[in-house]
Amino acid sequence: MVAGADVPVGMTGPVGMTGQVERFFAGYRDAFNRSDAPAIARYFAVPCLLVEEATTVWSTGRDVLQAITRLLSFYAAQGFETSDFKVERVLALDDGHVVADIAWTIGRTGSRPAWRFRTAYNLRYAAGDWQIDCCTAYQEARVRQHMG
Repeated sequence: MVAGADVPVGMTGPVGMTGQVERFFAGYRDAFNRSDAPAIARYFAVPCLLVEEATTVWSTGRDVLQAITRLLSFYAAQGFETSDFKVERVLALDDGHVVADIAWTIGRTGSRPAWRFRTAYNLRYAAGDWQIDCCTAYQEARVRQHMG
């Protein structure tokens, strides 16, 4: 079960929906901190979108898992140590659709500077779980290029 799934839908408003989003991303972060690709992949709906400089459609669960596995390998090679987040903004479209802007901090080993970037997510509540329908990584690539 995905984090946040036990939170009843209908808690709209800035505090209730933000709390649901915070719980969802706490579980997502924890899965990243364990480098648990299958657990991370379960946070994504299938199909779903990744929007960066180009748009990628992940049509199957296998596509999502492969992409997450590649991302974890890349992060490990860059000295990934831990991740943390702050919910910057939440736009509740209705009880089952949310847009969240998340500020991420990726701590890295040694003297490597942390990466700090924002990513936007379209979340949908269906079948008792929140899932990511679309991830818009609008700052991460630029930060990785400049921070090394």
